[in-house]
Amino acid sequence: MGWVAIYRREMLILTKKIGNMGYVFSTAISPFIYLFAFGLGLGDRVKVEGGYLPFLVSGIIGITVMMNSFQQTSSSVSVGKLYFHTFQSVVLSPVGNAEVVLGIVMAGVVRGLFFGALIFVMAWLFFGAGVLGSTGIVGVILGALCFSAMGTVVGLLVKHPDDVSLVNNFFITPMTFFGGSFFPLQNLPAWLGTIAGLFPIGSLNLLIRSPSWNGDSLAAAGILVALTGIFFFWSVWLYSRYSE
Repeated sequence: MGWVAIYRREMLILTKKIGNMGYVFSTAISPFIYLFAFGLGLGDRVKVEGGYLPFLVSGIIGITVMMNSFQQTSSSVSVGKLYFHTFQSVVLSPVGNAEVVLGIVMAGVVRGLFFGALIFVMAWLFFGAGVLGSTGIVGVILGALCFSAMGTVVGLLVKHPDDVSLVNNFFITPMTFFGGSFFPLQNLPAWLGTIAGLFPIGSLNLLIRSPSWNGDSLAAAGILVALTGIFFFWSVWLYSRYSE
């Protein structure tokens, strides 16, 4: 159970940040602005089955889970490794490689779920968002696992804290706007829709919006599970080769 110590370490850092309400507000303000800007500005123009606002709310929840699971995890690892030099204490601890990675990933999952739940509550209070079904709940959890594992890979790969912004620009930002969060992938050109359909955020959005389990939702869940496994074992391999 060595991973629990790593998990608790990450949670102590998060708890101190959450104690500063400015951190929570600054993290939640961008998704809330998206809800207002796109919901009020495009609500009557984008035609989606079931209404655009429920479609948008589910997409914003997916983005929030992605951003916080990925960015907070990648920043925690990279900054601790390169700037504060606190990651060395983890390396020197008598905890196995897989357990270290598991503790980091699970902490990232909690970050993603916490802020995803916060945005859901805000959307429920101000926009009348409906309750997530079983597919949506499973999707949020699998999405948090996938992006947290991806963030661990990036955090271990980067050689400078600013390198994380490159990943954000080339991967996270395109997934944010072309992953089916703000408008259906069918509205994109066929070639771009095919590429965007490969993004993990697309599978997360599909699960959140799916009313029940079917072939598409099972395939989306399988994609997220497979990507999580790839990123997790890649992280373990990178950590096993880590040296100052």
